[in-house]
Amino acid sequence: MKEKTYTRYFKAFGDPSRFKIIQLLSAKEMSVNDITAAVGLSQPTVSRHLAILREADIVVDRREGQQVYYRLNKDNVQTCCTGFCDCLEIPVRAAGKPKKRKK
Repeated sequence: MKEKTYTRYFKAFGDPSRFKIIQLLSAKEMSVNDITAAVGLSQPTVSRHLAILREADIVVDRREGQQVYYRLNKDNVQTCCTGFCDCLEIPVRAAGKPKKRKK
């Protein structure tokens, strides 16, 4: 990945409202109306945030009739995060293995 790609990702990740949306979509696919109700923002504001997330390839959408549903693009997010850590030479632990704490 190029620096510009990381900048686009982390700019999208950096907004608190977009982070809430990302958290919601990490659990399940949701419609714009569901997201609007969950985050307490207006529909145009949520749509603007979703457009930024979609342009960064963080979310993908699908249309079903009049409704548009969004889900987290987990593969792209994982590629971004592991690639970013790799370029900084930070080892990434395997998914699902909790980090052991020292007592």
